[in-house]
Amino acid sequence: MIKLAEFAIRQKTFLLFFITLSIIAGIYSYFDLGKLEDPSFTVKTAVVVTLYPGASAEQVEKQVTDTVETKLQEMGELNRLRSLSRPGMSMVFVDLKESLNSQDLPQQWDILRSKVQDVKLQLPATAQISLVQDEFSEVYGMLFAIHSNDAQPEELRRYSEELQRRLKTIKGIKKIELHGVQPRVVYIDLPDERLAQYGLSVAQVWNQLNSTNTTFETGKFDAGSERIRIHQGSEFQSLADIRNLVIKGGVSEFGTGLIRLGDVADVTMGYQTPALTENRYNGQASVTLAVSPVPGINVVSLGDTIQDIINDYQASLPLGVDISTIAFQPDEVQKAIDNFVGNLLESVAIVFVVLLIFMGFKSATIVGGSLLLTILLTLIYMNINDIDLHRVSLGTFILALGMLVDNAIVITDMMIAKLNKGVERTQAALDSVKETGVPLLGATIIAIMGASPVLFSKTDAAEFAGSVFYIIASSLLLSWLVAMTFTTLMCWLFIKPNSESSKDKMARYKQCVNWTVDNPKKALAALIPLIAVTAMAVPYIAINFIPQSDRPIVFFDYWLPNGAKVEQTSIDMRKMESWLLQQPEVESIATAIGSSVPRFSVTVEPEPFDPAYGQILINTKDYQSISALVARGDAWVEEQFPNAEPRFRALKLATADKYAVEARFSGPDEAVLHQLANQAKAIMAQHPEAKYVRDDWRQQSKVLTPIINQDKARRAGINRTDIAFAMKRASDGMPLGQMNLNDELITIQLRGSEQTMASLETLPVKSILGLHSVPLGQVVDGFELKAEESMIWRRDRVKTITAQAGVERTSTPARVRNAIKDQIEAIELPPGYTMTWGGEYYDEHKAVSDILKQLPKALLIMVIILVAMFNGFKQPVIILSTIPLAATGATFALLAFDKPFGFMALIGAVTLMGMIIKNGIVLMDQIELERQNGLGLSEAIKSATINRTMAISMGALTTALGMIPLLSDLLFDQMAATIIGGLAAATVLSLFVMPALYRLAYKETPTTAKSSTHGTIVASEQKA
Repeated sequence: MIKLAEFAIRQKTFLLFFITLSIIAGIYSYFDLGKLEDPSFTVKTAVVVTLYPGASAEQVEKQVTDTVETKLQEMGELNRLRSLSRPGMSMVFVDLKESLNSQDLPQQWDILRSKVQDVKLQLPATAQISLVQDEFSEVYGMLFAIHSNDAQPEELRRYSEELQRRLKTIKGIKKIELHGVQPRVVYIDLPDERLAQYGLSVAQVWNQLNSTNTTFETGKFDAGSERIRIHQGSEFQSLADIRNLVIKGGVSEFGTGLIRLGDVADVTMGYQTPALTENRYNGQASVTLAVSPVPGINVVSLGDTIQDIINDYQASLPLGVDISTIAFQPDEVQKAIDNFVGNLLESVAIVFVVLLIFMGFKSATIVGGSLLLTILLTLIYMNINDIDLHRVSLGTFILALGMLVDNAIVITDMMIAKLNKGVERTQAALDSVKETGVPLLGATIIAIMGASPVLFSKTDAAEFAGSVFYIIASSLLLSWLVAMTFTTLMCWLFIKPNSESSKDKMARYKQCVNWTVDNPKKALAALIPLIAVTAMAVPYIAINFIPQSDRPIVFFDYWLPNGAKVEQTSIDMRKMESWLLQQPEVESIATAIGSSVPRFSVTVEPEPFDPAYGQILINTKDYQSISALVARGDAWVEEQFPNAEPRFRALKLATADKYAVEARFSGPDEAVLHQLANQAKAIMAQHPEAKYVRDDWRQQSKVLTPIINQDKARRAGINRTDIAFAMKRASDGMPLGQMNLNDELITIQLRGSEQTMASLETLPVKSILGLHSVPLGQVVDGFELKAEESMIWRRDRVKTITAQAGVERTSTPARVRNAIKDQIEAIELPPGYTMTWGGEYYDEHKAVSDILKQLPKALLIMVIILVAMFNGFKQPVIILSTIPLAATGATFALLAFDKPFGFMALIGAVTLMGMIIKNGIVLMDQIELERQNGLGLSEAIKSATINRTMAISMGALTTALGMIPLLSDLLFDQMAATIIGGLAAATVLSLFVMPALYRLAYKETPTTAKSSTHGTIVASEQKA
């Protein structure tokens, strides 16, 4: 270590030149770094979608979902399978192990596709090819609405596609999607009366339409030295082409054999009816344009470019057509960065003022300069390693700020002490580094290991906070290097001997230390009441795993009973829109009907397509106004929509949002599962702080089944296919291919006479080849209307129903769950059924248990370093025994600042261990050094404690006070309170506990030489 100091002094010109370059590179890195609102983490989920038209949810589950799941279970990196079976559709959610990183995913998705390919021959013949959606986690950070009161859906589509085309030219955009486009459809309405009038069958029309609207390979001709391809333009290019299609067969007024389709059918252009999805902005019809940026891009700069293009395009649009912003990540990023940079500068100012008060101007300037240099060097490290600027990385800077000055404080303090003793300045600088370099390096590594459980943990929450370790590790190591070189050089250049002694200012404190060393048992006994009070206070701390985001956004989710028409959902949502737009807190609203708003945050999990579902994204004036809006909204919605399942929900910061409290029941029988879920829901509904109680299977839906009389059907020449064909044509219509109109592919649908349930018995049914028809009522024995499951959820191939509840904004999920836990767990489960907790508890338990599982690794490394440093076991035990002292301060700080204990508080507590051990090393090393210099045991302890109190207290004080700005941050407030209180208490108490423990562990004996690994000679040690 001394060579670093020698280099700094002898090569001071080069060092100062290198530092100048580092300052320039650090400033450049700040502006070059990727800028995000929150850190990105990989959602390791893909969805396998398989359509099975005409099948019930139960048939889909048994014939498709189970088959797909059986094959996918062979994947080696599979964590969990979740599936949703609905009428006609299977969705299998493939969750991979959280230990995988983003680089592993492409290979795993290839394996997934290979498995899906293998299973296709095992599926029913009418099931369509399974599709793998591995972009399930794609985040569209910028959402825009192209909206109008007067424009037709087709016009909105054209405007949106043109804007999409313009934006695709921008470098840094990964993907652009359009949502809410109303597809045009060509309807061929073929009334049965006209078919009978012209003597035509549906098959004749069907076959002629299909054969005409097909592209054929017509070969090539030789033309000298060339071969010319022959193209036959047989596809439909316009409605006139369809109307003029000649149907062979039948009878017309002009004779037999040639019938024009326009004479038999009404051919019209319209929009998909019923609409699959619909988007609105502030109540106006809209198309949503969703933009996904390239990972690691400077989103702020990208946003400026996008906004310029949108502004230019807006000027070219007709009056009444507007482009509005729904969600704009660059603004949030800039706001977050500005806020945290402000907090960072505030923290730097606090640290400098503290240093100025306790160390004087020169020393404070040297230590402050070392801090700024360390920050700039860390920015260079972040830029090289692609660590973006975001909420977590900037917050970690503030977290580490106080620790970054510890090494510089120790070097400066040691240098001043030696100069005051008359040591020549070069020798003082070299001795300061020689005596403290290795202990400070060991202490720095131990402080780093305090954050290592975040690195070792492989949960999503830990991945979200992963940059905490890398920034703490890099900045602390760089702070040590800066202290050994830059700080040493600055002290060598500017620090002068100071005859003023501060010892007289510490007279009372010195008396306390003397009493502690002389009465160690009494001093330790004084801790017992403090421990008891702490234990009694712990139950009063609220638990909240991950806080809500501070973005001024709230969602309104709305479910009608299963089977509801999308038109009814649209009507209800329009009513909700009207109410919201009258509320003073609301800035704007974006509505999606039949689906979710595009995923603009990784913590928002989109809902599957459902005609009975609608969602409104509500932009409010500020985050604080959400509570009042939700309170009024809950009351209004309950009155207006008594049969619906509505909920308001805010964004979470780190985990995909879901219901706060969930109880999962698994077993083989649907009826039993519904009974168990109903019991759990009844318990949840009784809790005054629970709301939005429901289950994820929701209601059963109605299904109408014709009871076919096979004998009657055979006599009439009718089979099941004929009946299905007739009913399909009379309801939604049958697809007949597509028409290419100006590069727009438009679906063609064949429809029959519109029918109602009451008129089904008179529905004409004819053989697909026959010309005569019979009423449906003549071949069926009636119709059966019954209820069936419309949603069947499974987890790891077992049917699972989940009772769900939200909580009031004034409460926490943990409080509600703890209140109902015993009642729900007391529900009697039949053999073969299980109950587990989901919701926030599941995420919390998984993340916390994984962090705690990694803690022994960190502690082991810390112990190894301590034993190696002191070449003994007593010193490490004494140092480690000070860790529990932090519990007192952390407990009362959380209560005093009214902060709950959650995941970030846990990370703070774990990181706190390294800080406490680091302080312990500084004190322990000085005690050993004093004993080496010949002082007796008691005098060595007293002298070391007095001499190191300033350095230890200064480091703790700057760390604690530097974190004050984080107390107002929703993500870091728990961590800040934990560290401020824990570090303050542990520092103060350890300055008395460590001397007392050391005094009890050793006896006063004649000193003998014993070498330690960092170069000190300590007194021989014997047990007390």
